[in-house]
Amino acid sequence: MKVDPVPLAGLAALAAATPLVAVAVLAATGPLDGYLAHIARTRLGDYLLTSAIVSLTAAILSGLIGVTTAWLVARCEFAGRSTLQWALALPLAVPAYVAAYAWLDLSQAAGPVAAMLRDAGFDGVAAALPAIRGPFGAGLIFAVTLYPYIYLLAREAFSGQSADTYDAARTLGHGPVSAFLKAALPMARPAIAAGMALVVMESLADYGAVSHLGAPTLTVGIVRAWAGAGALADAARLAIVLAAIALLLFSLERAQRRRARSSAGSGRRKPPRRIRLAGWAAAGAMAVCLFPLLAGLVLPMARMVWLAFEAELARGLFAAFRHSAILASLSGLFAAALGLGTAYAVRNRSRLARISARVASLGYAAPGAVAAVGVIAVLSFIQTGLDSLWGGRFPVLLTGTVLALLFAYLSRFAAAAIGPCESALERVTPALDGAARTLGEGPLGVLRRVHWPLVSGGAITAGLIVFVEVLKELPATMILRPFNFDTLAVVAHNFAADERLGQAGAPSVLLVLTALVPMIYVARKIVKESAIEELG
Repeated sequence: MKVDPVPLAGLAALAAATPLVAVAVLAATGPLDGYLAHIARTRLGDYLLTSAIVSLTAAILSGLIGVTTAWLVARCEFAGRSTLQWALALPLAVPAYVAAYAWLDLSQAAGPVAAMLRDAGFDGVAAALPAIRGPFGAGLIFAVTLYPYIYLLAREAFSGQSADTYDAARTLGHGPVSAFLKAALPMARPAIAAGMALVVMESLADYGAVSHLGAPTLTVGIVRAWAGAGALADAARLAIVLAAIALLLFSLERAQRRRARSSAGSGRRKPPRRIRLAGWAAAGAMAVCLFPLLAGLVLPMARMVWLAFEAELARGLFAAFRHSAILASLSGLFAAALGLGTAYAVRNRSRLARISARVASLGYAAPGAVAAVGVIAVLSFIQTGLDSLWGGRFPVLLTGTVLALLFAYLSRFAAAAIGPCESALERVTPALDGAARTLGEGPLGVLRRVHWPLVSGGAITAGLIVFVEVLKELPATMILRPFNFDTLAVVAHNFAADERLGQAGAPSVLLVLTALVPMIYVARKIVKESAIEELG
């Protein structure tokens, strides 16, 4: 029996495209109740300007952090490098809104840092200490939590470069910094641009951090239109603007990533020699690499742990953890299955599969608020049809259910599972299939005994990436969750919104610890595979 994977690719494309299409239809056909006109006159300009400031600040600062650390880890040898090369990816386990809670609390005038300075007699310094808030503060928070997108891609690009170009620049009289700027950096530019596009997309998709830091972006406008004014059609119209920006950035990211792959894979490559650092140079390199780890992971978590111990434990914490774990696990499992099926369909060189894979990839460009509005529109339409066929209210409500949440998560994150599965399938050559067939194995036997041992690592990585993303997702969960079905992200946000950071501490710490375990596995696996490719 031959298993056709094309339907799975079509299902992934359907999950990604349907909410986006629904948002467009709702925006075009929904009622005009005047809310959007009011927003256009009063707040839309601010939403757009704030979105631009936040995303550009995040892109520039994360680019500086990601490129610098990637170069040091990929091309230099110093104490701690082997651990730092995977540890530098771990701030991805920290939601930006959790880092925002911690850093605003640390940096405000009544916070512990200012108090310590005043106790030490530095009243003037304490008074001048800027609080991390507003658009620039939000951009800084995104930079220290999202820089791993740039770091991982830039590290792979620097490690894959031939040493000839850099060595030629040195022989022509360029110093280490000048040779880096003239030779190594231009070749890594496509990978860096792809990472920066991902950072901008994630910063535009965020709701928790920007709302807490007083930097309302378009995502905040969408949530307010839906939750505050009840204007779903106008929320869809704002979502169209955000989706268009995200799709443009996504197209840029995919184009730059293709350029990075083609430039890295051309010609013969002489593996680069690492520059051995010692003394102050090695200490400086370690300090530069430790800074983003401290700013994005260690210090925010230390502050949230301190706040959690000072406050009374929030009620319903175990239930929120259970809800988060169930949603993340189911989403990771389904996304890995869709990603693996899509990767197999593309491997079979089906034109329909290639189109489906491209459409499925668009889902990652839809921020959580956009996906949530689209899911509400789709399920409301289906519910209306069922009610009319039933002759009254159909007994099963589709909106505000776990089904709606899973739909939104798969719409957003199924695309994140396709890449690792495709990379794993590249190790399965057609020659292995032919050898197994000659030994009497059927299609299912080949899949179970030959393919699965080789692709299981990629499938597990895909599932864990989606697991972490779903744990952190806030706007889609806030909009679509069933009544009394809070997750760790929602509980932490609700307490922080009420200025009860102590109660927000425990769910925030529990969320990060839950995400940190799979993130360590994924980071170590990525670094290990990259090292194998370098040796090969």
